[in-house]
Amino acid sequence: MTTHLQMELEHIKSRLFEMTDRAIESITKSVDALKTSDPRAAAVVIENDTFIDELEKSIDEECVKILVTRQPAAVDLRFVLSMLKINTDLERIGDLATTIAKQAIILDGRSPVKPLIDIPRMSEIAISMIKDSLSAITEGDSKKAKAVIARDSEIDELNVQIFRELLSIMAESPTKISDAFALIMAARSLERIGDHATNIAERAVYFIEGIDIRHTL
Repeated sequence: MTTHLQMELEHIKSRLFEMTDRAIESITKSVDALKTSDPRAAAVVIENDTFIDELEKSIDEECVKILVTRQPAAVDLRFVLSMLKINTDLERIGDLATTIAKQAIILDGRSPVKPLIDIPRMSEIAISMIKDSLSAITEGDSKKAKAVIARDSEIDELNVQIFRELLSIMAESPTKISDAFALIMAARSLERIGDHATNIAERAVYFIEGIDIRHTL
């Protein structure tokens, strides 16, 4: 028989998955706007961030309400605490997506100074990390969550590679410094998104196993 607490926990999970979808959509649309140097598409991403912010507040309130009124124990308590922290990571991912969108506005229709191959690749890896982390929670699969953590190095390596390439372009063509720096900022934002995806995977492990693996892998 389903209890009121279980129903409330399922509602929080569904809201969090909605927020995940919104965050992933923001990443995808911001990188697309960057590839096409489309300031109008970028502006839509920035406007939509308000919805993610409001959703974060709502989920936080629901989690705190459960902690205060239901006083959950054991696995239910771990679930609520994990949701609170994942909620914060998703909101920050949304913020970073808006940072990427702002770089598209800076380009203002100009073609990127280098073909955008690695930046979209970074976004693909980050999105798959976010999706797999949430799937690990649904499936109760801590191995899947730990595999996500191991993939963060791929994003880090691409970020370093992009930085070096763009630094070289800036040194050779001073007129391209502003546009090159915009891509550096976009890559840096995706690197940070990868870090937040790693955080989510660590929260998943905590929920499933009851073990805090931060700073241990």
